[in-house]
Amino acid sequence: MVIFDFLIIFVTCLAIALFSLENTQDVALKILPQLEIQVHLAVALVVAMGIGATLAGLYMLWIKLKNNLEFTRQKRQIKQREKQIQELKQDMENRQAELEQLRQEKLESQSIAENKNSLGKQNESDSNNLEMSVEAN
Repeated sequence: MVIFDFLIIFVTCLAIALFSLENTQDVALKILPQLEIQVHLAVALVVAMGIGATLAGLYMLWIKLKNNLEFTRQKRQIKQREKQIQELKQDMENRQAELEQLRQEKLESQSIAENKNSLGKQNESDSNNLEMSVEAN
């Protein structure tokens, strides 16, 4: 790509140089309505090219600076979102741990309730057996 750019610049400069050599007459440049100067066409072309190249360079610098600022802003947003994602992941893990703890507590309470029920039924059956044995005597 650099070679291609170099060739374009070289061909353009060569064309302007050949044009300037063929057109050596003086031209009148009106800078202001009252100010008119006589210069060679080659000098006028070189000055115009210099001004154009300077303006193009300043424009490219402005675009590069603008893109750099946009890139920096996007990079900052990405970091903030990654931080937010990490916080949300941590929150999700904490909530899952709480949920697991609540499930364990629920299972334990159900197990205790089942034990109480089985003990109550066993006590009831024991008391029924006692009553039957007392009635049988």
